[in-house]
Amino acid sequence: MKKSNEVSHIEKVPANTLLKIEEDLKKNDLGKARDRLHGLIATYPDEIELRRKLGDIYYALKYPSMAGRYWYLEKNKTHEMQQACIEFEKSMGNDPFQIVRALKFKGDQEIVKDLEFSENFSPVQKKVTEKLLEEPEDSVFDKLLVAGCLTVLVGTVLFAALGMYSFVEWLM
Repeated sequence: MKKSNEVSHIEKVPANTLLKIEEDLKKNDLGKARDRLHGLIATYPDEIELRRKLGDIYYALKYPSMAGRYWYLEKNKTHEMQQACIEFEKSMGNDPFQIVRALKFKGDQEIVKDLEFSENFSPVQKKVTEKLLEEPEDSVFDKLLVAGCLTVLVGTVLFAALGMYSFVEWLM
């Protein structure tokens, strides 16, 4: 695991937020730094360095599986990173679909394409990379969820209109 006391260069992320994270780390407030990084990863998914920092925090917190989750897209993994990634794969049942869902990577596909050239890939990691590069398709569950929400919305509007009609009839 690589330790750094200096603020690394991350392209789009506001420098003051990175400084706050570094201050949290110096104060050993790993929970606050972790929470800030989760927010930044959602906002800046292409910044893999943020994932590495979050993996470092989870590793320091003694959660190797979670560390592996955030180190998974790291191109040059250390031995600790590789072991944490294996632990993460095991926690997901070595199922590439579950791993991809857990990674929640919404960034640029070019980042994933670069990973294919890493020498330390396991068979599971290769399948995960293939799944990450696939065009996302709506699953049956997603379609049913949308249909269910629309049904509830239409039912609510219908019952509200029926209720208003009954109320007006009752007044007259």
